[in-house]
Amino acid sequence: MDDLSTENSQRDKNKQKSMFVLNQGAFMGLVLSAAFWFVQLANLETSFVNDLLSWAVIVGFIHVSMVRYRRNYQEGWLTYGQGVWLGTRIGMLAGIVFGAWMFLYMKVINPEYVNEMIVQMQEAYLASGMDEETVANMEGMFELFTNPFLMIFSGVFGVGLYALVFSLIIAIFQRRKPADPFSNAMKNIE
Repeated sequence: MDDLSTENSQRDKNKQKSMFVLNQGAFMGLVLSAAFWFVQLANLETSFVNDLLSWAVIVGFIHVSMVRYRRNYQEGWLTYGQGVWLGTRIGMLAGIVFGAWMFLYMKVINPEYVNEMIVQMQEAYLASGMDEETVANMEGMFELFTNPFLMIFSGVFGVGLYALVFSLIIAIFQRRKPADPFSNAMKNIE
């Protein structure tokens, strides 16, 4: 009977870990969406503030999530691989939420956003020295890049890639190895 209760408690603990990852990913996606909304309202989408704000949200969530996960679910220890995997999963889930927000934003809230992006791309290519005829011929490619489904996929992939890179770095500082009982016993003897 004791094995059954141990198995049930392990199953409950795994459920709690999964819910933690899902919640952190959803919250991170919502905060990224709010940051995007703020950047749009402040008209800062072409400035470095946009990237800096997104990176700060991703780094902050991954760092806090690793600390809480280690403390609440891992009995104070976390391997490097677990930290990287945790941060990447949270980032991918956040990317799904953020991608859904982008789709909603482009289809319902601001349908002109796609046209604004096309104009910005055309202006950027013209400013780089391309002639108007070449830029006009590239309009189909611009529309492809502003396809909402492609933008959702790139949002998921982009947030997931940033989460992976930041997780690789943050996990170095957040990893904790379980105490070796043999070495602790030997310290007491000496």
